Formats: sequence, C-alpha cells, structure tokens
Amino acid sequence: MEEVIPELIIQTKDLWKNFGEFQAVRGVSLSVPAGSIYGFVGPNGAGKTTTMRILTTLTRPTSGEAWVAGHSVLEDRRAVRRAIGYMPDEFGVYEDLRVWEYLDFFAACYDIPEKNRKRLVGDLLELVDLAHRREDMVDKLSKGMKQRLSLARTLAHDPQVLILDEPASGLDPRARVEIRELLGELANMGKAIFFSSHILADVEDICSHIGIIEAGQIIMEGSIDELKKELMETR
Repeated sequence: MEEVIPELIIQTKDLWKNFGEFQAVRGVSLSVPAGSIYGFVGPNGAGKTTTMRILTTLTRPTSGEAWVAGHSVLEDRRAVRRAIGYMPDEFGVYEDLRVWEYLDFFAACYDIPEKNRKRLVGDLLELVDLAHRREDMVDKLSKGMKQRLSLARTLAHDPQVLILDEPASGLDPRARVEIRELLGELANMGKAIFFSSHILADVEDICSHIGIIEAGQIIMEGSIDELKKELMETR
C-alpha cells in the first residue's frame, strides 16, 4: 500500500478501469490538496465520470489505489461515503416532492435526527438562495435552481469534500455564474471541492488547481500558477 499524504484530500495512484477491452481510465494519478477547488477538465468521454465513480466507491477500479480524506476507496468505503458529498451529472427522480421535502428526505437518509432537520433544511435553502421556493414542487424549478438544490443535498451531512460531476452543464450563462459563486462560497467555508467540466472557462476563474484528462490519461496537473508558467514556457 502506498503512503497516504495527509495534505491531500484526494489522492490516486495509477488508477486503471477497463470495461471489457475498453480502457476508460489509464494510469490516473491525482493529487488534490485539502482546501482546494480542483477543476477536473476534459472532453466528453475522457474518463472524468468513471474516475469520479471510483472516488465515490460506486465503481471499483481494475487496478490502482485511491484515498479520499485519508480513507481507501477499496478498504474503507463507508468512511469515504461519510466524508464526501457527491453530485452526479443527472438530477434524480424525486421531482414530485416539495423543495423542503426533498432536502428533508436526504437528511433523513443520512440519519440526521428529525428534531435537527427543520433548521438544517432552512439553513441549506438559505445557503443556495432557494428559501423563497421551499414550498414549490421540485419539478417547477429551473435547471439552475435544481442544480443548486442538488448541491444543497450534498451538504446535508456536512462532508469534508464535494465531488461534483459537471455541475454547470446545460446551464445558461447567469446560472453558470451563480454556481461558480456558490462553489467559491463553499470553499470559503472550508470545503474542498473537486468538480469536472468539459469547458476550461468554467474552471480557470475559480479553481486553485486543475487536472486535464484526455482519453483516460492525465496530461497535465498542478496549481493554476504552475500550469500558466508551464504553458508560457512551452510557447
């Protein structure tokens, strides 16, 4: 087993994932510092979602290792799941609930006591600017509002790190800005954020670190300043 580096909230070593003969993830090694906003960038089909599913324990790698908040995704899946808030790239199927009921349902799934849930739901709705829509049905929300609600859901159990798959995908320009601003606010609250995008502009203004993946392989990784310096030197 490789040594886990405490300063890294996410660490992977030579991750591979094969689906039959197709190699979706090819030797991916990532270093995500605690407290960072890390943009995981690559075109559709590059391996972003598969890597995230490994980090969230939903998919087992063919080989390699990964740790989240110091816990192995192979050996301590329960601890990993407690440490993360995961937002997949699809909203879900609970649109027949009211906005507050949606968050209350997920808070209950995390075993948060009923006496604490009302205040928690209220706080989360305030955070994502949906308090004024708490009684509305989820299916009446715009896509941008649904994304913010989904993000609130990931925060219900106060995770250490947020793993967000294409959180700004399909949003109009204003909603994209709102999501970026919300991610910045969450980072200021001490959350580490690891999110994917196929659009470089989504990450360069907000991220402290970036990893670029192409055809299942990491082709570049580092802090924004490091990558800018590297790109300047190659010109």
